[in-house]
Amino acid sequence: MSLNRTEYKYLITLDEMEQIQRDLDDRLVVDSLASEDGIYPIVTEYFETPERECYWEKQRSLASRRKIRVRVYGSEGGKIPPTGFIEIKHKHFGLGAKRRLFLPVEEAIEFAKGNYEILNTVKRDWSRTQRMIIKELFDMIERRSFGPAIQLRYDRKALMTPDGQLRITFDTRLLCRTQLLDLQADDQRFENYIIPPDKSIFEVKSIGPVPFWFREYGGEKGLVRRSFSKFCTAMEVIDPVLKQQIMRPSSAVA
Repeated sequence: MSLNRTEYKYLITLDEMEQIQRDLDDRLVVDSLASEDGIYPIVTEYFETPERECYWEKQRSLASRRKIRVRVYGSEGGKIPPTGFIEIKHKHFGLGAKRRLFLPVEEAIEFAKGNYEILNTVKRDWSRTQRMIIKELFDMIERRSFGPAIQLRYDRKALMTPDGQLRITFDTRLLCRTQLLDLQADDQRFENYIIPPDKSIFEVKSIGPVPFWFREYGGEKGLVRRSFSKFCTAMEVIDPVLKQQIMRPSSAVA
């Protein structure tokens, strides 16, 4: 579980992405969990409620909000083998926490398909923390009716400072779909871009405050922080339920 993460986000061009990597080359190393070049694909399924509460909680800047996602990292035959996670991403008064379960890819895919009992039927020695995450997942699914809603894929390059306190990522080729296909590692069956293909989402994630040297660098380069949610942007692009709510604001979750 990651706690007290401070996140800065920027929408940049691919040329700016390459320049930033050159500028920060002497301060950063390839993420220890990434491939040799730091690049790997991510395929994600986000859960949402029938009333699209996650979307509206984000839009209204609710102080404490959570969402469920199933992720498959890596690719067959790639530097990073396919790896599955179920995650609860929790935003609490500006700080981020991510609670996750590591699972074999096949089991993560089963969960994404709606077979939630896979967490109970496959016997393993869950730790106390893992059992608490499973309980939280079932509470969100049963009490708030969370269920699969949208799927995304993108390519990520991940770098970090040698001490591991600061991690930066560049996400490119961000695509989405509402057709809920069985998840696959490095799935290419996506057609809808959520940002232009010549843009990248640049994220800076720090344990505690973002270091002063980076804030100074961002000021020198004129980097402008912005609030950006891949999930919300994708929902706006293709989710039919949300589009109906936006057209009829009175139907949105109060």
